Amino acid sequence: MKFARYGKSYQMVIENGQDLSEVLQLDEALWGATSAPSHVFHCDPQLITALDQGAKGRVTCEDIKAAITWLLKQLPDKSKITSDFDGKLALADINAGDDSGKALTASAKYIHKELASSDASTISLAQIRSFLSTVQARALNGDGVLTAKSAGDNAAVKEILADIVAATGGTKDIDGSMGASEKELNDFLAAIPPFLEWLAQGEIPAGCDTTAIMTCGADTPALSALLQTHSAKIDKVFELSRLLAFDGRLQTKAMAPDAKVAAFDPANQDEVNAYLQALPFAPPNAESLLPLDITKINPLYQGWWQDVVNKIIKPLLGDQTTTLTPADWQKIKDLFAPYMAYLAAKKGGIVEKIPADKLRAYLANDALIAEVRKLLVMDKAVAETVRAAKEVEKLLLYRSYLIRFVNNFVCFRDLYAENSHALFECGSLVIDGRWFNVALKIDTIANHQLLAKSSQMFTLYVEVEKSPTDKMIVVVPVTSGSKGNLVAGKRGVFYDINKKDYDAKVLQVVENPVCIREAMYAPFSRLWGLIEGKIEGLSGAAEKNLQGSLNKALTPGAAPAPAPAATTPKSDSKMPGGTMLIGASVAFAALGSALAFITKTVSGMTGLQIWIGVLCAILALMLPVILIAVIKLNRQDLSSILEGCGWAINLRMRLDSKLRNQFSNFGIFPKDAVGTPRSFWLRNTLIAILIILLCAGGCHYRNVRKQQAAEREKAAQIEAEAKAKVEVIEQAKVEAEAKVAAEAKAAAAPAASAAPAASK
Repeated sequence: MKFARYGKSYQMVIENGQDLSEVLQLDEALWGATSAPSHVFHCDPQLITALDQGAKGRVTCEDIKAAITWLLKQLPDKSKITSDFDGKLALADINAGDDSGKALTASAKYIHKELASSDASTISLAQIRSFLSTVQARALNGDGVLTAKSAGDNAAVKEILADIVAATGGTKDIDGSMGASEKELNDFLAAIPPFLEWLAQGEIPAGCDTTAIMTCGADTPALSALLQTHSAKIDKVFELSRLLAFDGRLQTKAMAPDAKVAAFDPANQDEVNAYLQALPFAPPNAESLLPLDITKINPLYQGWWQDVVNKIIKPLLGDQTTTLTPADWQKIKDLFAPYMAYLAAKKGGIVEKIPADKLRAYLANDALIAEVRKLLVMDKAVAETVRAAKEVEKLLLYRSYLIRFVNNFVCFRDLYAENSHALFECGSLVIDGRWFNVALKIDTIANHQLLAKSSQMFTLYVEVEKSPTDKMIVVVPVTSGSKGNLVAGKRGVFYDINKKDYDAKVLQVVENPVCIREAMYAPFSRLWGLIEGKIEGLSGAAEKNLQGSLNKALTPGAAPAPAPAATTPKSDSKMPGGTMLIGASVAFAALGSALAFITKTVSGMTGLQIWIGVLCAILALMLPVILIAVIKLNRQDLSSILEGCGWAINLRMRLDSKLRNQFSNFGIFPKDAVGTPRSFWLRNTLIAILIILLCAGGCHYRNVRKQQAAEREKAAQIEAEAKAKVEVIEQAKVEAEAKVAAEAKAAAAPAASAAPAASK
């Protein structure tokens, strides 16, 4: 069992039959998906039908396991099951030691015989479907339904099949025509005896005019149907009359109130009909008498009432009758009660449209029924052949596509592969100068966003117009580049997996950072948007005030605005103006102190220290933003997009830089094209290096100049110190000479005084 890294997840590598067998031992928690809607896969529809056992509308991991188990049972040589398949399956590769394998081989040989194939050693999907298409065009096509085509030239069979369809509704044949199945034949034949028995109960014996059921003779069915048309309306009149006899106040409520009469338009026929339908059959009265005079009956029912009076009431009650009492009405209903009970007890009613004589003939014609059943048996034999051919078709479908399907379910190798689409992708979108190579069909935007919002990806919801009446919505994740001009309403072109193009329009955008640069700028963009909104609000208010002042100034005769009342400013600290002034003063003082501190600090720093300080300040500001941006981008998860489409995903489908550029990329100019944009990365790099060298050289030059100045200062200081020492020495010398002179003078003075004394 081998695994590989796709994006930032590790998934199983599935390339051959041995890998398929190892899928059966793979823990379901390591599968890429455990369930997916069956309609999202763009592949042979019969493959999905075979995989979706039970037609539940979803393909599950158990369905995949069952398919793999069945395939490996029929093709035991796993080494021959690879992705490279030319569509021709050797019959020798089918398991001959298994009953199902023998049936598959026999069915394949039968298909070759029917098609008169020159090479009977292999079988292909095209051959199977060619055989099935010819079978479906036959009179007996194996679908269990007999049509007029199935009867051939037998007119009697055609006639009974037509009657069965008329009685039971029939079943649609593969060719689209209506026919009869075995069940419908049995239902038809089973309904005939009880229907004929019921029909016999209502017959009038020869020599008799009436019976207990046919109380009015042969006219009973027609008269009963006539009476039942509006008999409930008459019941309602007598019910209202009984209520009126109990409470006379109901008289005004039984008919339409005056307000309703005044409201409707007599010229509007629809309103007239609606008004009449709301009225009772006749005005109720406390005596519970229903007039036979049609002029006193609701106009909607006058024609029907005339027929009832002439055909039922007067023949039963006499021509002198002018009103109908509740007792008379009950007598009339009792007259037809046996026939109504007879109708309620009807059996085998599905065949009542067929003449009774024909039904009796069908029961007596055993040969005809046997012929129909023989055709059904022959059709059932064809059905067995078709079923066996369908099994061979399933084997070839699994052999052709199961490895690829598993690579779109157990793992998502096809999704991550370059220059190809997964089975569940719809195509690619070209918009805003970019290709977006992942597009998934969704039902509604709202339902998809319930799960997809946790993906943290920039997402487009795009409407693809295949035709004016056929539109679909796809979700497209944006994985590289930037937001650009991707906004709702922007149009582009959509290419399906067959490279057919359709018009596309962005319906909705879910904004999230696409790249690190956008994630870094996002906080500052939101801050700038807030500031911009405030500025626009202030400027809009100022503009309105200016316009108002200008309109007042230019409007002749406009009264000057009243001067605001003079108010004595208070020294209360709660005044907004005072608070703002104090706050502004404090802010300016703090700002001034900060600037003074910064200026003093910078003045004592070297150039290198200044550069390092600025760089540290930038890093202190940007490093958290960059860190948050990287975390957000790493959390973007494509699995949430799939889960919004109805998938059950096990993986966290995080994207690396390669996949981001693969799923969303810009157009590439031809190599030899002239005038295309060029890359200036070398020039920009050299400029950046030059700026760095200049900055470094400037710092070095400044340090050298500073060092030279320090050396000059030190030399001057040494020279000054030496000069000071010389001056001290000279001063000491002068002082010594002066001292010697003073001492000599002092010694000479006594000698001079002694000489005169001696001369005396």
